[in-house]
Amino acid sequence: MTQSAARCLPLLLLCAACFGQTAGTPLPSYLLTTVHSSGSKRFSEADIVKATELKTGSQVTGDDLKKAAERLTQSGAFAQVQFRFDMGTADYLVVDSEQFVPAAFENFVWFPDADLIARVHNAVPLFNGSVPLAGNLADQISAALDAILKEKGVNGHTVFALQEPLAGQPQTAQFQIAGAAAKIEEFRFPGAAPARLPLLQAATKSYVGQPYLRSGLLGQVKAVRPIYGKLGFLKAQFGEPKSVLLKDDPTQPTVAIEAAVIEGDQYTFTGTTWSGANKIPATDLARVLEAQPGSLKPGDPADTTQVGRATAIVKELYSTKGYMLAQVKSTATLDNEKHTAAFNVDVNEGPVYHMGKLDIQGLDPARTELVRKVWSMHEGDVYDSNYVKTFIKKRNIALESLNGWNAPYIQTIHDDTATVDLVLKFEKFEKEAK
Repeated sequence: MTQSAARCLPLLLLCAACFGQTAGTPLPSYLLTTVHSSGSKRFSEADIVKATELKTGSQVTGDDLKKAAERLTQSGAFAQVQFRFDMGTADYLVVDSEQFVPAAFENFVWFPDADLIARVHNAVPLFNGSVPLAGNLADQISAALDAILKEKGVNGHTVFALQEPLAGQPQTAQFQIAGAAAKIEEFRFPGAAPARLPLLQAATKSYVGQPYLRSGLLGQVKAVRPIYGKLGFLKAQFGEPKSVLLKDDPTQPTVAIEAAVIEGDQYTFTGTTWSGANKIPATDLARVLEAQPGSLKPGDPADTTQVGRATAIVKELYSTKGYMLAQVKSTATLDNEKHTAAFNVDVNEGPVYHMGKLDIQGLDPARTELVRKVWSMHEGDVYDSNYVKTFIKKRNIALESLNGWNAPYIQTIHDDTATVDLVLKFEKFEKEAK
């Protein structure tokens, strides 16, 4: 029994007693002339009355009226349900539940959402597009969807699951057909220039032929966004992706995924400005970036993917100088008249960290002593995060006895002492059988 039902039961029993039932005697019945409901701000009176399943003009007992109240409570749509019966009129006073989530139809590709909601609502009057987190309303919706599928000739059944909130998306009540799957046949991008279409199609090629699920749409369309960023279309916008039924077949339907594109203007790169870079001169940082393959030159498309790459390179460079917690942020300043973009890199260098304790594991004493002898970043030295990454490779002659070994490591940063402890866990390569 749900908590809501437990709250309502004493009142329902009291009301049933008012009908004069005594032990061992049949329940008296009464003509039901009218059914009313009040108290809900989410549902219409007509929908609540329909959900009670009571029929005016019929004979009802106290149990019938109580069961109608229990149906409302067990749906999960209401936190409280009370009723009274007087002179042929049944009145149901309800308080709405607070927690509802929107319904999502994952792969019902034959039916527009509005049509599906209307058809389910006709069978389940308390469904209007949202589902309570508790109760059996989801089961009622699934049963109604199964009936619709059967009518269509689809050999599948509905399964229900609460989808946890995704990044930037609300929690949803997902209804999905098990046993029948629509396949993605193609992607369409209305509004995209013909020159961009091959790039967009290539970015979504891996999804073609895969089962269609609505929850995957945003991720699939997200795959093409970097294309516009790389080409300097910094204000490109995508419409809400949707499925378009191509093959209306109850057993093997196919769909196209369509996402409208507003490309906007293409921006060109004018240069990079720096702030906060004191310990490493901005000119040195700029030279490092300019030496990278594919680095931006003034007049190139303002490739935003290079901004993220540059941020990672600068942060890595700082970590080789002991600035283990350096923060690097990039923004863009746009000139909407000239269609140009300047990238701004802001550095918060933070404190310098030094080498702490070195713990060597997995080697015999002789090899352990060799590693300590060759290791030249001593306790108290400015910490270089790149040193441990290249230690064996750059000293392969001195460490010849470690051929066939690698050294995964654990790096522990101590903010209170501004030191970094290292644990080298040497492991011997497993030779592949020929």
